[in-house]
Amino acid sequence: MTDHGKILAVDDDETNRMVVRVLLERRGYQVLEASSGNEALERFDEHSFNLILMDLAMPGMDGLETTRCIRRQDKGSHVPVVALTANTTHADQAKCHDAGMNAVLSKPIDSHQLDRLMSLLTHDEFCMDA
Repeated sequence: MTDHGKILAVDDDETNRMVVRVLLERRGYQVLEASSGNEALERFDEHSFNLILMDLAMPGMDGLETTRCIRRQDKGSHVPVVALTANTTHADQAKCHDAGMNAVLSKPIDSHQLDRLMSLLTHDEFCMDA
């Protein structure tokens, strides 16, 4: 397997994390997982990531607050953070952008969405509506 980079997949649902992990590992990425905002911050302190995929609705610290915490750190200012959510209204996307997220992907995530996102990241064309 070719190592294309390290990605943090954050979701309180184990099945969602597994789907993301499998899709990314098939594409040659190393994936670490976190099941909560607090666990995501611990992983972020321990590792460097090329991308963070962040669930929004988690018990305790949600994805928006977790992203704000990541953005306050020096090493968190340049890591793309992508929201994973079933709520993709313009208001939800605005909240994600305000929290420092780079894009929003709708759940359930599929291969085509993921390929488009990774293509945008690779070509530095990253925008809010991936």
